[in-house]
Amino acid sequence: MTLRHLEIFLAVAETGSMRKAAEQLYISQPTVSGTIREMEEEYDVLLFERLNQRLFITPEGRQLTIYARELLSLFHEMEYTLRHSSDHAILRIGATLTVGTCVLPEILRQLEEEKHIPTSVQVENTRTIVQRLAEGALDIGFVEGEVHHPDLVVLPVMADSLTAVCAHAAPPMTLAELCQTYPLLMREKGSGTREMTDRILAEKGISCDIRWECSNTQTLLQAAESGLGVTIISRLLAADALAAGRLFEIPLTDCELRRSFRLVWHKNKFQGDSFLAFCHLCRQYAAACHQEIVKG
Repeated sequence: MTLRHLEIFLAVAETGSMRKAAEQLYISQPTVSGTIREMEEEYDVLLFERLNQRLFITPEGRQLTIYARELLSLFHEMEYTLRHSSDHAILRIGATLTVGTCVLPEILRQLEEEKHIPTSVQVENTRTIVQRLAEGALDIGFVEGEVHHPDLVVLPVMADSLTAVCAHAAPPMTLAELCQTYPLLMREKGSGTREMTDRILAEKGISCDIRWECSNTQTLLQAAESGLGVTIISRLLAADALAAGRLFEIPLTDCELRRSFRLVWHKNKFQGDSFLAFCHLCRQYAAACHQEIVKG
């Protein structure tokens, strides 16, 4: 088996079609079908079921996709490192919205200006960052959501808390009372903030009226300022509006919405100088904010 066999197999597995895989790889369909047949004959295993002119991946095929992604990711990383060995390789960072807005800019300023390490950044929700780390499309992630992927290492670094905010002062209340009194302006599914909020609501058996679902935190804050409902959001993101009196916190009497920001990377990731420098600056920033979780 060669890397080309794996590339073709993975294209078929991901597209669900030999024709689409051929188009994606700019090769002929007979080449694709012949490659899959060679692999099945070589290892005496069925990778795809052919039923009613459709392909269905077998359990053995699904297992192979895990190995194929990992091997191809390591190969591409090796190629990239060798081709750019004379330069500073760009550190590919994934960050969630709260981290990208409130924490990352100062860390990246130090990384680029003081350490002279170039970076590229993708700001997405936790689910997307985790997927791209697992695929090898990112070197390291800095996220606020829970991560349970078996191929990723998770290191909590910095504490954070969520708060409920609205356009006017309100007395302390329980989370259930909050949901009975106000419509909610929520982050989209897949974000760390939404995951935590949904989990606590489910644990307490609370139903709520979700009026907005949005991936833009500034949009949610502006909607809350306009009196359209309550948003539950990182206190870091709401700090300016709270200080200016545009928003007011609603103290919750029955729960504390605490979480941590986490560094995440693939378990097979090579930890070069750029990688280690970024991790050090993240810890340094957390310590300066007196919110550090991990020492050393």
